[in-house]
Amino acid sequence: MDFKVVVSKKAQREIENTIDYYQEINDKLAYEFYLSLQKTYNKLGLNPYYQVKHKNYRATPIEKFSFLLFFTINEKTKIIKILSCFHTSRNPKKYPK
Repeated sequence: MDFKVVVSKKAQREIENTIDYYQEINDKLAYEFYLSLQKTYNKLGLNPYYQVKHKNYRATPIEKFSFLLFFTINEKTKIIKILSCFHTSRNPKKYPK
């Protein structure tokens, strides 16, 4: 069964800020981040049962980039809610609440 991925406003802002940052460095890098993000969404839609990282939040890495996507799963509605796009160099005490 496929799950639908929904991105919270907070996570969307974090993603947009990351893309903007990478665009300042190199447009190709920003596009590669976008493609890796889409690939991660597709993987989550097929199998969202990744490790619980913090409280009841699960996390999965974005391939080739130092980011984790924190998310929750609603099994009844088959919805995955992305809560945060978190850079792994940040302090883990700042994981989503």
